[in-house]
Formats: sequence, C-alpha cells, structure tokens
Amino acid sequence: MISGIDCKIIRAIIYLNLLMFFKLFKKQPKKDYEYLTNELEKEKQKLISDLEKNGIRFLINKMSCDEDYSELLTERRKIEMSFGSEDCISHYAYKQSDKLSSPADKQELLELLSDPEYTGLEKYIYCCLSSLCSNTNDAALFNFLIEKIQKEDDESTIVSVLSRLRDVKKDSNHNIEPIKKIIAQGSYNESKAAIMALSFTTDPEVEDILLYEFKIADKHMQGMICGPLSTVGTLKSIPVLKEVYKKTRDSFLRPSIENAIDAIEKRGDKINLLSS
Repeated sequence: MISGIDCKIIRAIIYLNLLMFFKLFKKQPKKDYEYLTNELEKEKQKLISDLEKNGIRFLINKMSCDEDYSELLTERRKIEMSFGSEDCISHYAYKQSDKLSSPADKQELLELLSDPEYTGLEKYIYCCLSSLCSNTNDAALFNFLIEKIQKEDDESTIVSVLSRLRDVKKDSNHNIEPIKKIIAQGSYNESKAAIMALSFTTDPEVEDILLYEFKIADKHMQGMICGPLSTVGTLKSIPVLKEVYKKTRDSFLRPSIENAIDAIEKRGDKINLLSS
C-alpha cells in the first residue's frame, strides 16, 4: 500500500510536472491557423520591404533563390496540404522586378552583365532590363535586348525577355525582325512569347503574320493570338476571326475573339474619325 507520505510526494510531483507543462505552453504559442497566417503575413511583408529597399544586387540574388520565404510555411502545409509559387522568395523578387523604371537601375543592371560575381545570373538581369524597358518604352534598350536573345541558347531566358516586351509601343525605331524569325524557327514556348511580343507595333507585316499563325494554331494558341491581334489588327482581320468564332464553342477562345473584334472595331472607328 502507498502511505500518506508517498501520496503527498506523488501529488507534488504531478503538480510540479503540470506547472512546468503550462509554463512551457505559455512560452511557445500554439501554431494554429490564425497564428500562422499572421506570422506569415509579417514575414512576407518584411521580404517585400527588403526587396524594395535593398537595391538591384539584392533583388537579382533573390530572383535566383528557390527557397521558401518562411520556415512556418512547412506548418501551414500540414494544415492546407497545398504548395504554391507564392511560397517562394523568387516569386516576390520577380514581382518587384516588374516595377523597375529608373535610369540608375538600368545602368547598374548593364554593369552587372560584365561583373564576374554575377556570371550565371544573366537570365535575371535580362528579365529586370526587359521589365524596365517595358515601363519606360526605351527603344535603345529594346534593341539591345533583342540583339542579346539572338545569341541566347537558353529557352527560359528568351521567353522571359520576350514575354516582358509585350506592352512596349514598337515603331520603326524598334528592331522586331528577329522576333518574327523566332515565331517561325523557335520552340513552341519561344514562338508563343514572340507572338505576344509583337503586340503594339506599327509594322504592317505583323497583322498578316498573326493571321497566318491564327489560322494554323490550335484553339489555345488562337485564343492567345487574339491578344496581340487586338492591338495591331485592322478591319481585314475581322472576317477571319468571325469565321473561327462561328465554328467553336471553346469557353476560352470565344470571349478572346469577341474582345479582339471589339478592340479592332473601336480602333478602326478612331482611325476613320482622324482621317475624315
């Protein structure tokens, strides 16, 4: 039998163990979903702030980083059982690169291309320069980038550059001839990016190139071609678009064609008003 003294000792031990447990519990907050969400948001905002403040070199290094922005993401995944590109540091670095526009940033990026420390990171430098070109409509930078990708073998670099040049307003000062060649000779992904890069150009040949590609493309690619075609197409594109529209029930292609026709007709009305 357990004596009264032994019972007191056992109760004291249990009490002390419980006391230690609750102290430890208080020191380590429970990592529930709300806690994780709040902490992750803090860490994400800190990363975004660092990317905004710490300069081009920091940005390039983070663009090449494939690590999570927080160790707590492991805990959240246990709850949500999901993974996303927005978990990665590089996701936010790329988003920051899309905002670049200053001449100082341009100069530093160009200098980094000859910096031995950044050998192997040219893809990210070109990406930044492409975003900066798009934001400033810099024709000289545009031509510089087009010249570089002609010598480039890496598909992802070519696609990265071309996809960011879509919104550049391209006139006779912009060398788009190499882009036309990529459509015909490049890989599927390169050709797709080149088609998008022919948006907003004044070159009269581009409409015919896009219409030809539209006629031979699959439905998904046809839908994508509607985007650049809506920026360069004339009234002669409308019958081609309408013919495909009649034959398809594709939920992506039909609204893409509708938007392209609407944009072309509106631009045609403006041209007619200016010429009348």
